[in-house]
Amino acid sequence: MTPAEEYEALTAAAAAWAPTSVGQFEVSGADAHAFVNRICTVDIARVPPGRFAHGLFLRDDATILGRVTVYRFGDVVMLLVDGAQRAELWEFIVQRKRGTVRLRDISESVAAVVVRGPAAAARIGTLLEPVPSQAGDLVTARLAGVDVFAARTTSDGPDGIDLYCRARDLDSLTGALGRLAIPFVSNETWALARLEWGVARVGIEVGTDDTPVEAALEGLVATAKGAPFPGEVALATRQRAGALKRLVGFRVPGASVPPIGAAVHVNDRLVDRVRSAAHSPRFGVIGMTAVPVGADAGGTPLVITADGTSWEGEVVRPPFVAASWGSGPTERGALG
Repeated sequence: MTPAEEYEALTAAAAAWAPTSVGQFEVSGADAHAFVNRICTVDIARVPPGRFAHGLFLRDDATILGRVTVYRFGDVVMLLVDGAQRAELWEFIVQRKRGTVRLRDISESVAAVVVRGPAAAARIGTLLEPVPSQAGDLVTARLAGVDVFAARTTSDGPDGIDLYCRARDLDSLTGALGRLAIPFVSNETWALARLEWGVARVGIEVGTDDTPVEAALEGLVATAKGAPFPGEVALATRQRAGALKRLVGFRVPGASVPPIGAAVHVNDRLVDRVRSAAHSPRFGVIGMTAVPVGADAGGTPLVITADGTSWEGEVVRPPFVAASWGSGPTERGALG
């Protein structure tokens, strides 16, 4: 498939993406739930069995170490993290192990396939039994004879279903999706879709000195959950003081894409760099950067410069999917 065909399938029908690596950690034992509460920003008490929630791992100074999705299977919990951070986050978790807890890195034995698009659930539903019906649902199921667990995506991205199977069954699962006319897309097409939905990646859009306040990810922090977690005190201090800058989207006219690292100026003052940028067939040239609080409203003018070239654009509050040129702040669409 061409990049254009991949993009069309992903945004107008259904398509799949298989991460080349992903970190998956199993947590079990009598103190598993208390342990999860102490290491990340998710409140496990708000995640009943058969559900999942997104959260963060924070350093002691409240800067973001990584994103995490917490899946609850009764007394067993699975933590899903970015494959590029698997080793670092595994060490972070193991160092904090306390109580009656068993930890297993199951990354090599479990494969993941992400299916997205407006027709994703309908096409998968012809072979998947049962189908997770509500956003955030998690079910143990079978798809064309393959044992999987399936998770229905949440309300901060496009509708779809995440499938997890034994690594040895991945070829069979891939073949079944092909028979459902669900093609696989490249890493580049998937990254563009994530950018359109404003999904900030740690180490790319989210910098090493960003806390949830600067990264506009405070919604991934459960408050008053009754269990201290790394960075909690520092985050409360940062929230009281307020952020100096905020992660935002931007859009520039034309087809020329500013390079990663290009300088970003607001009111003739250097404020940050281009953290990500791409040309979207639907939304033109878009990207993400950080600007001072007060300049983060949609429509705020900005100028990007690199190697003698300049781009005049404006701030867009992500996601771009719900935005129109000059619209200012937007709301998230229905469901990563």
